[in-house]
Amino acid sequence: MRSEGKFYDDKNFPRGFNRSGVFTINEATLLQDYGRTMKGLENGTLEPASEPERQFLAEILGQLDVQSDFAKCWMKYTTKTTQKIRSYTLCVSQRKQAYCFDDDNESNLEVDIDY
Repeated sequence: MRSEGKFYDDKNFPRGFNRSGVFTINEATLLQDYGRTMKGLENGTLEPASEPERQFLAEILGQLDVQSDFAKCWMKYTTKTTQKIRSYTLCVSQRKQAYCFDDDNESNLEVDIDY
């Protein structure tokens, strides 16, 4: 596959592909060296010029099973960049109010609040 220059994604991976913790060293190298070509092939701005590029395009379009390292890496990249990030927060509520019912007087409701 030809290289169209270094590929960076500062929006999603501001510290680089190597330091993201998402990609292996080989995947990060593939993305950095061939990412522009893979992106261009996917969005149609580049035409496949060789058999590996035609195979890559067929794999990412679902015409062939994903087997090449280029297609596996690109599919992983697109999955990680298009998924919505889910964040979870642990919510701790304040102490619940304790209600005590007095059997002697049915209409009297006591609220025990500790401050």
